[in-house]
Amino acid sequence: MADWVLAAERAYVAAAVGRAPATGDHRHNADRTRALDFAPAARATAPEFASPDHQARAIAAAGAIASRYLAVGTPRSFGIVIDAVPEVDAAGLSLTAHRTWFSPSDVRCAATGTGAAELATITGGRVVTIAEALACDIVNVYSTRVRITPTQLRRGTHVNAVSAEVFAPELLTLATVVRDAGLPALAAGLVDGRQLDEITIFSIDGAPIAMAATAT
Repeated sequence: MADWVLAAERAYVAAAVGRAPATGDHRHNADRTRALDFAPAARATAPEFASPDHQARAIAAAGAIASRYLAVGTPRSFGIVIDAVPEVDAAGLSLTAHRTWFSPSDVRCAATGTGAAELATITGGRVVTIAEALACDIVNVYSTRVRITPTQLRRGTHVNAVSAEVFAPELLTLATVVRDAGLPALAAGLVDGRQLDEITIFSIDGAPIAMAATAT
């Protein structure tokens, strides 16, 4: 269990204390996207000049916290998609963070370019195609080149992504979408997480609250 992940979760909950979602909470029923973009009462700011390692840890923590509330109860498969070797260490942290609450038995590693084998080595996973990585219970997308459409995801899949640009517009209208600003309310139980077998998406957006919480 990673203490830095728990510290980040506490920070998200603290950011939501005392503020419930306002009327007109940015849920876009017309296009069936539920974007939980509630600004917390006291939004933390990221430390200046944060190191790449610290940034990677904060992003991994935010993704794991989102998965806790948006993924299926006992996820068995865990997919990671990167673009190249320089992303391997940061992407590997996503699995470390998720193991705070989850114990996936099938870790799938894919890349649009290089690095899948190196990622499989540090995570104890296996190299697969991008399609196979996307067909997991939880998917972490560190790639900015991949484009994900509704047909590539199963019902019930949860996806964490460092860039919302990887999602096709039609997928965003079908999925339950949570951005980083909505994570405090979710972690504090002010809004519901997963309901049934919907596709859920968390757009990490830099994870500023986790950045501040994991600074030490």
